[in-house]
Amino acid sequence: MIMQKLSHHILAMLIVLVCAACGNTENKLQLSPNVLQMKPGDMQTIEAKGNTTNAEWTSSNPDVATVYYGVVEAVAIGKTHITIKTATESATCEVFVTGSDGASLRITPAMANMKKGESLQLTYGNTFDLDVTWSSSNNEVASVTQDGVVTAHKGGNAVITLATSVESVTSLVAVEHTWGDYKLVWSDEFNGTSLDEGVWTIQQGAGGWGNQEAQFYTGRSENLRVENGCLVIEARKEDYQNAEYTSARIMSKGKKEFCYGKLEASISLPSGGGLWPAFWTLGNRGNWPNCGEIDIMEYVANVPNRILGTLHSVKDRSGSKSSKAYWGQNIENNFHIYGVEWTCEETNGKDVIRFYVDGDVYSEQVESVIDDDDYWPFNRPNYFIINMAVGGTLGGSIDANIWNSPRQMKVDWVRVYQRDEVE
Repeated sequence: MIMQKLSHHILAMLIVLVCAACGNTENKLQLSPNVLQMKPGDMQTIEAKGNTTNAEWTSSNPDVATVYYGVVEAVAIGKTHITIKTATESATCEVFVTGSDGASLRITPAMANMKKGESLQLTYGNTFDLDVTWSSSNNEVASVTQDGVVTAHKGGNAVITLATSVESVTSLVAVEHTWGDYKLVWSDEFNGTSLDEGVWTIQQGAGGWGNQEAQFYTGRSENLRVENGCLVIEARKEDYQNAEYTSARIMSKGKKEFCYGKLEASISLPSGGGLWPAFWTLGNRGNWPNCGEIDIMEYVANVPNRILGTLHSVKDRSGSKSSKAYWGQNIENNFHIYGVEWTCEETNGKDVIRFYVDGDVYSEQVESVIDDDDYWPFNRPNYFIINMAVGGTLGGSIDANIWNSPRQMKVDWVRVYQRDEVE
């Protein structure tokens, strides 16, 4: 019994000692937060924890920030230390006062165009005089020394980062590409007697195809054939599988896909209100609109002699920001060359897509935000689609009087030209 009482007594003493120790920890003078980032004119309160009896608050640089019983007011850009001090201890909060944009670092220029072999000294401002490190996102394109000297090695983009323990800033370096001449890398001349299904997949069905189209796409020779050196897509008014019209649509997905170059076709377009022939591409990754869509040529026969060239992306599903029109002569029932020149990192490190008819460029679209697929998904292989819709959201009203003669879209050839980079 005596031993048990003694054990209880010892345990009680230990609890008192532990509690006393905890109390000492809690009473230690501390500031929260211990780092502040402010802008001139801002006011923030620092909380003092522990025994603050007869404590004194001071700022190591009142020209940057002042303090009054823990209330800090930022005065000007710079760095200071706010300190609370008693007779026995002290605690400090580091205060960084930045510019109106919140940055304490500056880098110049924010974007630079360079040629292979060139060097450039980036300049910077470091408000707090902290240690800095330099790095490149792609050392093969452009490297950087710890003094901020950038050297360009090969065509492409590199992001140069200047960092401290507080923050980082970047500069985009676009190294100019050097290209050789365009060369033909693939074509389908449609010189045989049947469609090359090693290149093209025949798509079939109805359901509107996302555009309230009226036709049923078939693979029948009445709608799709190769004859006289041309691919022929013929739209017809006929009852077929609960549809009033038939036509055809083919694609090269998984068979022939290309990234960059000149993509073009020689096409004869039909007349007739409600016809909507198109030569276009989709990206090979993801669903629409994430994959991106390049409408090389769309023709709405309800608006004769107008050709539409359009890009679609997540940020511009409707293509309203990019769609441009070419107004030509004798478009219908005559062969014309419809194409795009799709270039890699041409302007300030940004891709460019130019739309043309018979070599006449009528639209130039430049990548808006580098490497942001929502804005510009056009940096991966695309596959071709050739089709002729009837009616639909763009095709419009269907003229009932056009079906007395064949309504044919003819494609003489499809060709792709690309060029190699010269190192």
